[in-house]
Amino acid sequence: LPQERLNILVGENAQGKSNLLEAIYLLATTRSLRANHESELVRHGADSGTVHASLVKEREGDVELEVSILPTDKKIVRINGAKRARVIELLGQLNAVHFSSADISLVSGDPSLRRRYLNVEISQISPKYCFDLASYKKALEQRNRLLRDLRDRPYPNSGLEAWNEQLIQHGAPVLEKRRFFIDRLAPLANSVHQELTDGREQLTLGYLPSVPVPDAGVEAISECFRAELARVESEEMRRGVTVIGPQRDEIQFLIDGKDARSYGSQGQQRTLVLSLKLAQFRMMSEYVGEPPIMLLDDVMSDLDDRRRGQLLGMIHQRCQTFVTCTTLRDFPQEILAEARIYQVMDGHIAESCCETAGSIEAEEYGA
Repeated sequence: LPQERLNILVGENAQGKSNLLEAIYLLATTRSLRANHESELVRHGADSGTVHASLVKEREGDVELEVSILPTDKKIVRINGAKRARVIELLGQLNAVHFSSADISLVSGDPSLRRRYLNVEISQISPKYCFDLASYKKALEQRNRLLRDLRDRPYPNSGLEAWNEQLIQHGAPVLEKRRFFIDRLAPLANSVHQELTDGREQLTLGYLPSVPVPDAGVEAISECFRAELARVESEEMRRGVTVIGPQRDEIQFLIDGKDARSYGSQGQQRTLVLSLKLAQFRMMSEYVGEPPIMLLDDVMSDLDDRRRGQLLGMIHQRCQTFVTCTTLRDFPQEILAEARIYQVMDGHIAESCCETAGSIEAEEYGA
């Protein structure tokens, strides 16, 4: 069993270290970290793939979670052994924050990656967000199909107004939750970023929706959405696509007032993402009432000594953490003394006993 604090998974590349992190993340979010379709996680030739975990929770009773994935992409969820009708019922049972070297794409990559980040993280603290988002996507798909038809062959009484209302009904709560999330995350991210840069840099997060999102509740946002749809109707009819809504949202990252995507160095972008993840950890701890699990996937070697020390210091003794690495050299001896170390080889995980762990450390440090 993993221990309550730091668990280190050490092994060569392509041995399966990240698979455990993938399994925990799947239980927390119902989504894969890397695959476009969860069915890609099922072993070739198998009928299904299953992840099961027993959770000891601080605030609520202990719980048993299970997710089974079928080759058809269908997921079956069980909580305490009982099959649940909807996959989203799993959300909120387990919270996790994942950080890997690939996360720098949150700053440098396509806007769709930043929207996906919002969707996954907000869903962890607000399962209803996931329902609204799924309903919005269905309405958007139907509305876009109608707009394409109208572009080629306009006709009266098309039913576009009805789809407008569906879009507004499900889109307004999505917009409100995104604004709420960024508003709460931004000051925390700036605070962490100043800690990581010794106060030399200011980090600003900005939510850039394509629809005005007033801080006055869902009804006010709905009115703004309705007015904007009326304003762009002729353009949408001409182009055959919905041009505003959550699918066009963006997040802006500024370092000292400059766009981090265009002007930030790779080191600055990496520190920015680390600030974002640690701020998310703090926000989730406050919102949920207990710390999430930290999943650090092969990031220690990408950080300099100072950043590694700051990261370990910020999470040390605060939460259960799983770290993957290819070497133990990046960990201070006092951290290794408190950690539970596992060797990963060819998909198998084995705990290192004291003697074995000591020999690993001696070998790593050249003793």
